[in-house]
Amino acid sequence: MRKADRIYGVIGLGLSLWCYLESTKFTYMTQFTPGPGFMPFWVGVVLALLSVYLIVDSFVRKPGKKDNAKILPEKHALYRVGAIMLMLVGVRFAMNFLGFPLTIALFTTAILLLLEHYSILKSVGYGVAYAAVTWFVFQYILSMGFPKGILGI
Repeated sequence: MRKADRIYGVIGLGLSLWCYLESTKFTYMTQFTPGPGFMPFWVGVVLALLSVYLIVDSFVRKPGKKDNAKILPEKHALYRVGAIMLMLVGVRFAMNFLGFPLTIALFTTAILLLLEHYSILKSVGYGVAYAAVTWFVFQYILSMGFPKGILGI
């Protein structure tokens, strides 16, 4: 864990530097209120402080049992993540052709059926229910449009 903390601390420092540099493109104050550069500046400062603390702490604290633990998951878990990423790429390309509800229903069904090993009836049921609820919330409650597919929905 100490090695992972150091790596994350360095990544956090890089992100905080990026936040600071982006905040300089905006004004810090506008008349009497904080401007658009206020929040990214302070996010960068807080992230830098927390990252420095994490790095220092990783050197100061005594090694524990977790320090020699394996950081990456097993091969099987990495294959699952890879399969999900490939399916998400498929969702991206299928969304304009099939439309939002059908694509999300198929994606959810595929995840549950292929990766979680649910029964086909349960997978299809959850996929349709998830797509319907998501579509309803975004279409009627939030009034956002989604890509319409060949079925027109």
